[in-house]
Amino acid sequence: MQVRFGSRKRIQFTDKKHPMLGIISTMIAIAAWILMGVLFYLSSTEKGTSGIIIGFVGILVLIASAIGFLIAIRCYKKEDIYMTTPMTGAILNGFLVVLCLLLYVLGTVSY
Repeated sequence: MQVRFGSRKRIQFTDKKHPMLGIISTMIAIAAWILMGVLFYLSSTEKGTSGIIIGFVGILVLIASAIGFLIAIRCYKKEDIYMTTPMTGAILNGFLVVLCLLLYVLGTVSY
């Protein structure tokens, strides 16, 4: 039982908690989005000719995001947890995986 004070007072009769894997998945998603933003910035300053290092780091972001998505999906099987962090991790990582795959497909088709 947990009593919260703030703008309103409520009593919560639950033993739910945020799963550690959901928190890890969300942290992976946040780090991957930040790194992808840095990669976008670096690639735009070089006018698209930034080299193989940027592409390799992009592939690492894709792999990390896919792992984060799978970790978030594994959290859905657990009981008595809050679904906020697994859902956030799954959505953010899923969008990033789709974005990375779309970028690589468009990059391959354009050459």
